[in-house]
Amino acid sequence: MDSVQKGKYIISAAKSLKRFQLGDATIATFLYATSQAGRAGLFASALRHNKNVGIERLALLAAEEGFGRPDLIRRLIPWLEDSNLCLVRRKGHEISSVDNLVLSYNELLTAISKLYDSLDPSPEDIGCLRVLEIASQLPTPESDVFNEVALAIGEEKAKVAISLAKNYKIVAYRTGKGLREAVLYSERLWSRTIDKAARALTPLNRVQRAIVLEFVEQVRKYQGLPEVLLRNFAKRSNAESILNLTIGVGLLNRTEIQMTDGPSRTFLTSPHFYSDLEAEFGEDMCDRVKIFLDSIRNGQHFGHSWTGRILTPERLLRKLLDSGEIGPCTAIGTDYVTSERAGIVKVRRVDPAAGQCFMELVQEDTVSKVYQVVTTGVMTGSQRIMQPSHVTEGRRFRSIEQLRSEAGELPGDLAEAERAIIMKLRES
Repeated sequence: MDSVQKGKYIISAAKSLKRFQLGDATIATFLYATSQAGRAGLFASALRHNKNVGIERLALLAAEEGFGRPDLIRRLIPWLEDSNLCLVRRKGHEISSVDNLVLSYNELLTAISKLYDSLDPSPEDIGCLRVLEIASQLPTPESDVFNEVALAIGEEKAKVAISLAKNYKIVAYRTGKGLREAVLYSERLWSRTIDKAARALTPLNRVQRAIVLEFVEQVRKYQGLPEVLLRNFAKRSNAESILNLTIGVGLLNRTEIQMTDGPSRTFLTSPHFYSDLEAEFGEDMCDRVKIFLDSIRNGQHFGHSWTGRILTPERLLRKLLDSGEIGPCTAIGTDYVTSERAGIVKVRRVDPAAGQCFMELVQEDTVSKVYQVVTTGVMTGSQRIMQPSHVTEGRRFRSIEQLRSEAGELPGDLAEAERAIIMKLRES
């Protein structure tokens, strides 16, 4: 996994560990790196977009994550400085204030990942993050998770890692209801679909599950993928029935734009899209981002040749963000109704007779997020310069429902972890 994705898993696991006492012996023995790096990351995240933060407020924010004032002075602030996350002002040897320097969430996640590595995590800790990675990709039978983790850290340590992940609610699991074995999954991502998904995935063989994972991964890496493109891929692979199952049980989400000329087009996202948005911005922003992303993907993949298909959407988005407007052109006035209704942009007519319009930026955070999704996705096509008239969009958007994960219960049987602690004591 790359450093950004790893940082996300560390933060996710640390949030689960916050439910338990800081002095928990099992966490201190096995999961110290995830706990410390994750809590440090949560502290740094609380500072995002803040300027001139005084030492007293810093101490309060650090205390929220379980760090005392000495930890703040000796560990957290030096880490923030060394990672170029904050500018620290001092009067003599005393810290007076801090300015946050984080420009993107990915920078913070990378710093968290580096901090984790510097703490020399235990094999069980590394295995625990691997369990979370697998469970985030797709709800997976426990035996398959065990086999994957054992390849990395060995069978005995893999047993402990899975026990830790389950009992500290880093991953959730589902048993019974006709399941041959426990299915592990990320509650943050898959809680809404787990009942149907677990029953549907369990009968599949390893190759069929790999195909499901391939579908989900293609969409995760290219959010807003037109369904017709993935369906064509599935037909060529003789796997259209598996794609239908993947969508039917909610492992991929559909949204639809009704076009101004009548037909509708569907676009696919994976649950990772909404989960990441909710974690960074709050779930109220999810549909607005999806509306604008679908509009860009529509123009990119279905734009007419006589107006110009969007081949480099990042250029148009960058121009809109930098200058605050694009245009004039006729397409903005006729085909960008959905985003205008959502309050993302404002359309300003220049010449009513000619139909020429400008598009003005309103919700910078929404457009910025779409720009991030587009620029970090898998892009194809030439680098032809795009004009504002290349943007085409529908007039009506249909969204999916978003639900939050429920809080987990206290840990259950920790026999595997306790046995491993005893073995460590005996070895020493």
